[in-house]
Amino acid sequence: MFGKLPDLFDKNFAIGYFLPITIFLVINLLLLNGFDLLSKVINLSQATQLDKLINVTIFGLLSWVISVLFLGANREILRLMEGYAQFNPVRIFAAIDKRRYHKLQKTKSELNEKYKKLKDSGRDVPLELRNKRNKILRNLAERFPDDERWLLPTSFGNIIRAFEVYPRVMYGLDSIPGWNRLIAIIPKDYNSIVNDAKSIVDFWANFWLLSWIVVFEYLALAAYKKEAHIIWFPITVVVISFFAYSRAKVAAFEWGELVKASFDVFLPMLYEKLGFPPPKNREEEKNLWRDFSQAMIYRIPEKIPERDKKTSSIPEKED
Repeated sequence: MFGKLPDLFDKNFAIGYFLPITIFLVINLLLLNGFDLLSKVINLSQATQLDKLINVTIFGLLSWVISVLFLGANREILRLMEGYAQFNPVRIFAAIDKRRYHKLQKTKSELNEKYKKLKDSGRDVPLELRNKRNKILRNLAERFPDDERWLLPTSFGNIIRAFEVYPRVMYGLDSIPGWNRLIAIIPKDYNSIVNDAKSIVDFWANFWLLSWIVVFEYLALAAYKKEAHIIWFPITVVVISFFAYSRAKVAAFEWGELVKASFDVFLPMLYEKLGFPPPKNREEEKNLWRDFSQAMIYRIPEKIPERDKKTSSIPEKED
């Protein structure tokens, strides 16, 4: 995954982790109150000012500790939403996104054929056909990887996969080793913008997961009390979870645009930092980054391109 883990006290941590966890704990208190169990956890009727201050402090510390745990599990949470792991429940939606991908590919082929016939015959391509074709191409580029074998079971996962394959498709550079080296030269201000966008993804991803945890908590409490209270509550939470998932996809797309722009803008600087001579053409560029990716991934030193000492130094990254 792209991006770095936020500091434990910065705004990205507060937005991506502390805020959703705090909301989650408040909802849990409301849930316990709805099942008449809150008094067994906190006795507010006889609480002194000191007791209330202690309770608020404990609540804040608990929010922070759980937030740190979620921070540590960030990769697993995102991979859960993306559909990784054989027994992941979200994999039941895999057929939906695959069918959508095949439909877009079929429409793309049909439109390309019409487009080519008109071009070959010297006739003008109707604006409606151009717009429709452009829309299909854009949807495929923004929401799916370049090949069916890279498809993931969820639409969220495929949006992320779409920008993960971008540097390989455009420049021949594998995204993971490429990004880990690119961030060494990305200016601090721009890197901050990328991390800000990532924090919004984290917020909605955590909110999505916590919503489902609340639903299971409701079912457990209903089973414990042997009666259902506030029937509207789990329905509302399920609706919120789908809303959170939808917003996570939008946030992932915006984050991905910044990541793709990072490769477009700063990759030439990476040539110099690594001491590689600038390529003469696109084919040479792709071959260079392909060899470099293989060298990094598989630890093959002979695949590392020859360094040019004359281009091995550029100004240090801005503070």
